[in-house]
Amino acid sequence: MLPIYLQQPYKLQMGGQFVSDEDWSHMERTISDYELIIGVAGVVFLEAGGQLYEVKAGDMLLLRPGEKHRGYRLSSPGVSFYWFHFLLPPETGGEPDGAIPHYAHCPEPSRVHILARQLLHAASGGYRLKQAGDYFLTSLLIELAEQLQDAGASEAMDPRLSELLEWTRLHALERHMSVDRVAMHMGYNRNYLSRMFKQRFGTGLRDYIHRIRLEAARELLVSSKLHIKEIADRVGIEDDKQFIKWFKRLSGVTPTEYRKAFSATRLNKT
Repeated sequence: MLPIYLQQPYKLQMGGQFVSDEDWSHMERTISDYELIIGVAGVVFLEAGGQLYEVKAGDMLLLRPGEKHRGYRLSSPGVSFYWFHFLLPPETGGEPDGAIPHYAHCPEPSRVHILARQLLHAASGGYRLKQAGDYFLTSLLIELAEQLQDAGASEAMDPRLSELLEWTRLHALERHMSVDRVAMHMGYNRNYLSRMFKQRFGTGLRDYIHRIRLEAARELLVSSKLHIKEIADRVGIEDDKQFIKWFKRLSGVTPTEYRKAFSATRLNKT
């Protein structure tokens, strides 16, 4: 667990978003600071401290100073993740205000991704204030601590629920994707499936599908120059006007406004 102290901000060293368009594996190395990795797409296969990890979309992995790590298997083209190197605040006395596990899945990855984007924007000079990156990093760590405070007490997931999540994730961007289609594939009654999903995950299955589409749309807006209509089509929404209304309802801003807000985000391959 990484203790969270809030007397002073954590110190951002560097950060970026890694994207590979070919098979890739992480180099073997040992670093002198902390590194936070947050999965965006695909799977990152990392060995750290003698343990094997699969960092998928929405997962986070914390590498500690002096911990040797390397890729133990090739990741497929399209793998992507955020990475941030940082140091503890100069003063960390007293009881910590929270803690972050070294490996976990974020229940609300969209909130984490928004903060990661803001942090990258600050790290690339998007703010005049010198310490903006440090404070955005600290905000991201607070968000992780809040989301993962009960991660250690999580129950093992039912294999059928795991299959349901994975199948839904793989097909969420297809047109005509719906709760009915998921229920038919899984062999559940639609109403029963909706109730079971909400009880287990605290959100509706329809909302889960929308969240996957929204994350994909946000990623395309900031990492490509595709036209809005093309992005709408790629996330399973046929009409671009409907897509704009849908995006603004869920994000609070239009796709164009979102793209402009994060236009300075740095894509980094190192």
